[in-house]
Amino acid sequence: MPTPYVAASVLIDGADIAFQHLILGCPPDEVRMGMRVRAVWKPREEWDTGTQNIDYFEPAGEPDAPYDSYAHHL
Repeated sequence: MPTPYVAASVLIDGADIAFQHLILGCPPDEVRMGMRVRAVWKPREEWDTGTQNIDYFEPAGEPDAPYDSYAHHL
């Protein structure tokens, strides 16, 4: 993986547990708490049974999540 890159805690809407994953698709200094992201999936023929099916996350271009929606996960 070329540097710099961002590994962040991703909290899926409605989930109780965040997990670590890569955030690509924007400069590292633009990644922020509350940033909405979407999964970029590996090709279906490479899928297994876990989060490894997600290649990385990229910015979704949606408004940031409200702080109160993730504050108790910090």
